Amino acid sequence: MQIIYLNSHHQHAITPPKQPIVLALGFFDGVHKGHQFVIQTAAKIASKKRLPLAVMTFNRHASRIFNHGPSASFRYLTTLKQKTELIKKLHADILYVVDFNHQFASLSPKAFINRYVIGLNAKIVVAGFDYTFGQGGTTTIDSMAAISDQLIKTVTVKELDSQHTKISSTRIRKLISQGKITEANRLLGHSYETTGKLIRAQIDGLSIVNPSSRLQQLPKTGNYLCDVTISNQKKRLSVHVHQASSHHSPAVIYVNRALFHHLPHINSLPVTIEWLSG
Repeated sequence: MQIIYLNSHHQHAITPPKQPIVLALGFFDGVHKGHQFVIQTAAKIASKKRLPLAVMTFNRHASRIFNHGPSASFRYLTTLKQKTELIKKLHADILYVVDFNHQFASLSPKAFINRYVIGLNAKIVVAGFDYTFGQGGTTTIDSMAAISDQLIKTVTVKELDSQHTKISSTRIRKLISQGKITEANRLLGHSYETTGKLIRAQIDGLSIVNPSSRLQQLPKTGNYLCDVTISNQKKRLSVHVHQASSHHSPAVIYVNRALFHHLPHINSLPVTIEWLSG
């Protein structure tokens, strides 16, 4: 999969594919079952038309641009690296990662289409029913064909639900924050995963894992069954999370380092945690 980073400063320097593409649009945080359905729909069209499949996502959520105050509580389900790997598993040929900044957010719907859709030689665009674009974030995918003077064909993917409730990143974040890992994983279609660094210092016999991203959602205080990988050793064990009472203090993750044998004697070891159940 080719990964291309786009921002307002050098986007025009990017050479668009010579062959038309089918483009799946979305933020795709978590790449949950609903997102997978959108990308798989685009993949089927691309295969039928014998065109490359491209996916466009963004490097940050809009709330991280417009809300910096104490109420800026948005948490991601996936880091950009994790999202990239999950999209790669869906057999995309190209992944466009757009720098979501103030300048990008101010683009009119028509400017967005001209630069980031027509400008990339997209002929068919696939997105979820709730996808919006352009300044103000109120223009829906159903309007794209008309705004593009019918140069773009659009396919709107209907809502995918579970137990009559929409599958959404917001819903999954809430489930994880409540410690309902099993239900969150069912909606994700894969195990929730975080990464971090194992610190040698111990508290009550447990070592601290510093998360790679402080902006990734963690469950509430409690013990969770997880698959933990350190130095190519994968162990299923109980992981403890302690959420501070203040939103300004980060959560702390604890694991039992003694369960892993012959770990390198360094202070910062990469850790991958697959959260299985609460």
